[in-house]
Amino acid sequence: KGSYIMLEDLASSLIISDGTIANLKGNTEVSGAGRVSVIEDLLSFIDNHGHKSSAEGSGINLVEVGGSFMIRRSEDASEANVGKWMPSYPSGKEPTYSPVYERHRASFDLFLVATRDIEEGEELVKPIDLWD
Repeated sequence: KGSYIMLEDLASSLIISDGTIANLKGNTEVSGAGRVSVIEDLLSFIDNHGHKSSAEGSGINLVEVGGSFMIRRSEDASEANVGKWMPSYPSGKEPTYSPVYERHRASFDLFLVATRDIEEGEELVKPIDLWD
């Protein structure tokens, strides 16, 4: 419990702005260009394996591109054995401003930890709403 999960894979996540995603979507809508399957496939991958940064207003999205994107997702939270690495707030609510949390915000947006002891050979499972 508490160990990092696939740290190197998550550290290689793609960072892409909302503006870039909008530009890519615009490229798929150009008339007379035909189907732009490579861009459409990339946008689909971003939708399936990306999430917005927890830093409100940053316009940043993080997309898992390492092996971690293959961790199974489950709607059953009790089945999950992996969660995001973000320390609990003593009050139960995120502070309005904390230099410590701001300094580590990118890590909170990326890294996963074991939420319980995981046995050898056991499948890694993350909750489907992990980054919501």
